[in-house]
Order: sequence, then C-alpha cells, then structure tokens
Amino acid sequence: MISPAQIKILKHSKTRGKFLIKPLSTGFGITLGNSLRRVLISDLEGYAIYYIMINGGKHEFSYIDGVIENITEIILNVKQIRFKLKSKIYTKIPEHFTIFLNKKKSQITAGDLCGSITCFEVLNPNLLILNKELDTNLKFTLGIKKGVGYVPVEKQKNKIGKIPIDTIFSPIINVRLKVETCEGNNLYESDSLILDIRTDGSITPKNALKKASSILIQHFTLFFNGKKPELKIPIKYTDYKKRLQYFYMQKLLNCLKFAKIKTWADLGKFKKMKIKKLGLDSESQTESESESESESEYEYEYDYGLDLSKYKMKIYNKKKRIKNFREKMRKIVKLRNVIKRRKMNKRNETPK
Repeated sequence: MISPAQIKILKHSKTRGKFLIKPLSTGFGITLGNSLRRVLISDLEGYAIYYIMINGGKHEFSYIDGVIENITEIILNVKQIRFKLKSKIYTKIPEHFTIFLNKKKSQITAGDLCGSITCFEVLNPNLLILNKELDTNLKFTLGIKKGVGYVPVEKQKNKIGKIPIDTIFSPIINVRLKVETCEGNNLYESDSLILDIRTDGSITPKNALKKASSILIQHFTLFFNGKKPELKIPIKYTDYKKRLQYFYMQKLLNCLKFAKIKTWADLGKFKKMKIKKLGLDSESQTESESESESESEYEYEYDYGLDLSKYKMKIYNKKKRIKNFREKMRKIVKLRNVIKRRKMNKRNETPK
C-alpha cells in the first residue's frame, strides 16, 4: 500500500484552491476524491436564509404593488445571497432581521441589506434582488440560521405569514476532481489526485479541505473504538530491493516460528540446527533441485559469539518442568507413606 507523500498547493485564494495529492495506490485517487467531494459539498456548515416575509405577502405566487418581480422571482434571487459571520464574539445570533427600504432606488441589491444585518457580512453585495418604482417602500423580514448541506422546503417548519425557502447552507460552490497516473515509478503505477475547490468566500478552500478530512477521520475511528489502528508493514514498494528484503524477512520469521524458536536464548543455544522450508528462493532453483529439495531439511551453522554456558542460563522448557515437578511430588508421597508405616509399627510394638 502506497501512502501519500505530499500535498502540493497549485493555486489558492479566498474563493478557489487547487491541490495535488500524490502518490496514491492504484484506484485510491477516485476513492479519496469521491469521498472528499461528497463531504465538502454536503457536510460543511454555513449560514443562509430559510424564510422570507415581504410587505405582507402570504405565499410565493402573490405580487407586490410597485415591484416588477413576483415573490417567486424574489425568492430565487434571495437564495443566492451568501453570508459570513463577522466575528466569533457573537454567541447569540437573532433568528430574524427586519429591513426597511425607503431609498429612492429602482434596483435593490444584496448590499442594501447590510445596514440592518450587523453581525453578518454579505459576500455578494452586487446581487440583484428586485426592481421597483422609485416611491415604493418595502419591508423585508429574513430568517437566517446555521445549517448543513441542503434542506428542502418540505422539511422547513411552515408558520403562518412566513414563506419558507429551500435552503443551501453549504459554503462550497463546486468541487472538481481529476485522477492522473504518476510518472517515475519502476514497478507499480500510482495515482495522483487533483482537487479544484470553489467556495463562496465564507471559508477558504484550504480550511474546507481540512474540515472535510477531519469529518472522515471521525467516522473511520468508530471502527477502531476510538483507538489509532496499528500500522502494518506495507506490501507494495516502489523500491525493488526493499520489497525483496521484506519478503525474505517474512519467510525467515515463518521458518523460525515453525522451528519453535521464540527467544534469543533459544537461537543462541544452537550452533547447528536443521530448519525445514528454509532454502534458496524458488526462482533461483532449477526444476530438478526444487523437486529433490522441496521437502528436505536444510542444515545451517550459526555463530553469534554467544557462550551461554558461562552465564549458567537455564532454557525454559515447559514439558521438562512439569515432568520434574511430578517426580518430586511422587518422592514426597513415598516419604510420607514410609513415615506413616514406621509410626504405626512403633505403636504396635509398644506393650499395653
């Protein structure tokens, strides 16, 4: 398994970021790209308008005197307004904002709402909301709240006098991914993932990618009960020598396990030992050699410079210890029986 070595930022601004992630194992470019794209679009938090009231309009098909657009067209424009919280100091944000428009303007844009919405910054102030006559006065009531992803009208609580809006809370406008093949790998092909993230400006693409990654990590840690998984030795290597070294060590460990060698003391007591299935690689053997030596034992000489006799080390052997313990118990039982017999004989010999 190839782990990604680097994440390179190709392009970054407040609203757009391009990231290169490589190298990845074959197929993991699409796997990681689709997972991150889904979380970025549907699981990041943001602020948006979820209902509107304008000059007492009761439903979305009604008209307002002096306004060219009907409420349906106004709603379509209002849904595109993007908000950013000015500071984290605001712990309690009002649920709704009332806006009075007495300006003698024929066009009302999103920037005209900024004066009444003090705790939010409007990121697209040039967005057109409606066209009206110069003498027409308007009263807006907007409900703004924090949410995740997309919430349709059916899930909004419809109260009398309020016109609900299907709300897009996600600060992500679009995410594109591209998977390419890395160059310069000798044995295995690897993927490189390019993520192109566009936001509305309320969050930077870099922070959005970090939040999406943390959400995925929180979900994957459930499979390990909140503990970090143990890392195993990778199977695939781009370096051929390291790959051969890994397979040789794996084979050697299996053979030592087969010979019941668990400690250095077990290994150090042998100068010559016979181990099955520890020979040359099958690739380097000829067919005749492999047929004759496949089931044979191989004898090897080892010299580690360990003279265990001067340390008077006792090699732990479970079977021998059990056998010695049983023999000692038999001797103790025999001695007890002999002592009992002698005591009984003495009692019988004494005159009454």
